[in-house]
Amino acid sequence: KDIASGLGDWTLARCKTWNQQTHNTVLSIEYGGMNDCLYELYSITGKDDHAVAAHYFDETNLHEAVLKGGANVLNGKHANTTIPKFVGALKRYIILDGKTVAGEKIDASRYLQYAEAFWEMVTTHHTYITGGNSEWEHFGMDDILDKERTNCNCETCNSYNMLKLSRELYKCTGDKKYMDFYEGTYYNSILSSQNPETGMTTYFQPMGSGYFKVYNKPFEHFWCCTGTGMENFTKLNDSIYFHTDNDVVINMYETSKLNWKEKKLVVSMSANLQMTDEVMITVEAENDGAIEAGLMLRIPDWVSGTVKISVDGMPYSYSDENGYALIHADSLNSG
Repeated sequence: KDIASGLGDWTLARCKTWNQQTHNTVLSIEYGGMNDCLYELYSITGKDDHAVAAHYFDETNLHEAVLKGGANVLNGKHANTTIPKFVGALKRYIILDGKTVAGEKIDASRYLQYAEAFWEMVTTHHTYITGGNSEWEHFGMDDILDKERTNCNCETCNSYNMLKLSRELYKCTGDKKYMDFYEGTYYNSILSSQNPETGMTTYFQPMGSGYFKVYNKPFEHFWCCTGTGMENFTKLNDSIYFHTDNDVVINMYETSKLNWKEKKLVVSMSANLQMTDEVMITVEAENDGAIEAGLMLRIPDWVSGTVKISVDGMPYSYSDENGYALIHADSLNSG
């Protein structure tokens, strides 16, 4: 922590030496998630200087252009430089909104709008059905995905960062569209990025007809996506379960187990969506006590018809709450 804090201090000292030309140059190159990580550092250290340093890396002109909208705003932008800029914008909202930093009360609500507008722009105009985006690491013009199908589409790093952005937007808004996107990209871009025989991962995932995936080799390649490729497979379980004050929210249907200690509740799930659309969920209260939380089950956007739910083998008539099937705690106790 001391080393990281010192590095944050050094970063601010360096930023203060920049003239406008140098600052513009920094914002034009691949500096990645500097705002994201510095806001995160501030959340750990509480040092105002770290939040001030983070703001040097907020590219407001780009944020405003995306929020304003219009055609081809992202054309020519390096995708995996750009996505983290909006992950960082959202982090400013999450960490700083309503707080006082360096004597100034921060209203960061606009930064949530930046992230929402960017996500919509990327997923609507630049994303293949797999959830991946870009060609040779860059966004192209709007809505020309078929024209840009080559052997160098869908950089894996981009999918990694779009999942990160989607997860945090979901936590801020509760809108299931972010988890619908998350699920499709998780299966088609993340799980498919690893060679199951060797553990090696992809850089690009081609969309061009007749091309095939190329995996790295242990001692010959270390692409940017090799790093995120390793991280992807350490965090496969981090977006299965969420919660409200009173309910467990299940967004991903993966065989897993949740122990919600505060509610003295254990949820076990058995699923294999690649082979069957049936999922078994078991809910248990600690020490045979009463179940204190209900379930909210995401109704996937790929579902055709009505989802059927049964509790202890009996059909259950659920209410649809903004795309979630709500099962009340009293129904679990009396089932």
